[in-house]
Amino acid sequence: MINVIPQPRFEILSLPAEPADEPLRRSLLAALPPLSEEAVAHVVSVSFLAGAGTRWRASLLEAKRAPKAWPAGMAWPVGDVARAFPLEMPRGLFPVPDFIHSARGEGRIAMAAYAFDAVRDTGRHIVVVRGWEAEIDAQVLDPVGIPLEKRIFFTQKPGADGQVSGHGDAAMQCMGLWQNARYVVTNFAGDANSWITVELALRAFAQFDVRSIEIGVLIPVAHAERPSYPVYLDQNGLPVGFRHEKLAASSSKAAPTTCASTTFTNVGIRVYRSDWLRSALLELREKYYYGGPGAELGWHIPGNDPVKHECALDNVDNLLAEKRLARVMPISLPRELTPLKALGEYPAFVQAVQEVQQEIRAVRRGAY
Repeated sequence: MINVIPQPRFEILSLPAEPADEPLRRSLLAALPPLSEEAVAHVVSVSFLAGAGTRWRASLLEAKRAPKAWPAGMAWPVGDVARAFPLEMPRGLFPVPDFIHSARGEGRIAMAAYAFDAVRDTGRHIVVVRGWEAEIDAQVLDPVGIPLEKRIFFTQKPGADGQVSGHGDAAMQCMGLWQNARYVVTNFAGDANSWITVELALRAFAQFDVRSIEIGVLIPVAHAERPSYPVYLDQNGLPVGFRHEKLAASSSKAAPTTCASTTFTNVGIRVYRSDWLRSALLELREKYYYGGPGAELGWHIPGNDPVKHECALDNVDNLLAEKRLARVMPISLPRELTPLKALGEYPAFVQAVQEVQQEIRAVRRGAY
């Protein structure tokens, strides 16, 4: 039985109950005033391009063993490329068709370029890495036109166990680089992000500020069937939880918000007001980070994996939701939920970024 819950509460404008489509997104771009140059200068993006991932490494190893046979049906030899791709290299550097510079996808570009294209217009860019800075400059940031003076590389320090402790922990560590901004946009290299989604979220957040409506995070969401990252709303349409499949602590007692046969889900993009992001991280650290004798060092957030000692942005989102400072904006499209985390997902990712760039190209031609 489907538990139908009210539409997300979004005080600055009325959004239809139906899933978003391209005409809706174009109409919102026309309706929401763009940020001024001064406001844009106070927007910082934090993009996570650090890891390879277990699934990615496993799929690379499989392709290296049988480069001619896996994955099948590709228009170009993905297996051969995978065979030459270093296991230790961030997966965001894996080459894919370049739809940013060519409508037909001529040439190749690192998959992470699509995430950085989505935030290319922010004032500064913090890139969370574990080495490979020269390659990231040459294969990602230069091709999408992000100037040298706007790039900042940041290496997340590992925890006491020698492992990094989650993207929330990374945001905490690089706080000194973003705390003087007004807005902080976070995203992940390897996702099929859209500049339009980022732009709409920033414009909407600015309108909350103009109307003196206090919020701490705005999360674009899409309709999807059985998503890994469902959104939970209360009867008033306010977020009460954001679930991550790897983090039990990000679960909610409420039911996921549903519309017909689909559920709202985040697409990996968040826009925070920097003061609330800072406040939430400091509160989480005060409550759940242990650095003294007599216990294992690191994060101990109830419900999170007790072995990994992580702090995730999902934990930040849930804390802000508890304070009624979170809003979700249902303007994303399902294709934005197409990350490339294993080579078997390559065809779907390529199709998704092609469609994302087609929409962006149409909007930049003034077709709205």
